Amino acid sequence: MTLEARLPELAGGWARQSHEISSDLEVELFVPAAPDELLDDDGVVARNEFNDSMPYWAWLWDSAPTMARRIAAEPPASGARILELGAGLGLVGIAAALATRGPAELTLSDHDPLSLAVLPLNAALNGLDQAQTWNLDWRELDRSDPGQFDLVVGCDVAYEARLQEPLLDVVDRYMGPSGIALFADPGRTRLPGFLRRARARGFVVETEDSEGRPAEAAAGAFRLVRIARHPEHLSGTR
Repeated sequence: MTLEARLPELAGGWARQSHEISSDLEVELFVPAAPDELLDDDGVVARNEFNDSMPYWAWLWDSAPTMARRIAAEPPASGARILELGAGLGLVGIAAALATRGPAELTLSDHDPLSLAVLPLNAALNGLDQAQTWNLDWRELDRSDPGQFDLVVGCDVAYEARLQEPLLDVVDRYMGPSGIALFADPGRTRLPGFLRRARARGFVVETEDSEGRPAEAAAGAFRLVRIARHPEHLSGTR
């Protein structure tokens, strides 16, 4: 059975996109052809009424390609264990695994069933057949434990203040002792609060712009957030 044949039924159907991350790295993705139609999908509406879920996974947010390019410019070391949080379509995690200097162990996590259905297909589309998917609810971390990771990544995941502490719980539990977490944000007003919460927990935190230069959080400006347990680990992907 082809990968296309394994895609779940979806309002509006599926399309295939190619994303150039660098001169020698391209990521292929299956994406919803008409993501707005999911807002009227019976299953999506039912989940929203149950737990306020929205199909954010269905859009490739502006920060994702920029974050993927930054990671590809400073790729993880060979053998890295990589976890993407709120993976959605999986662009950042897939790009990180492909850019790694040697083999990598990739886990793509989300909490939306449609995202979890397409993530392994997107990984396989890029030759990452061994990638794992994980139904991860940040508020229920006792359900399973895959160990710790060298690199934890998340794109546009700190936009709700109420979920910032649970997000940092995930970082604290699954980022290895010498690991690093990278988060991309397009310049939302809640980013400074996320940075304060991370520092209050004792994490070492740095922010940089799309070119890798140190830069404070600013409204409307892309920032890559680096989080580690110790200062010497902040350059873990450099």
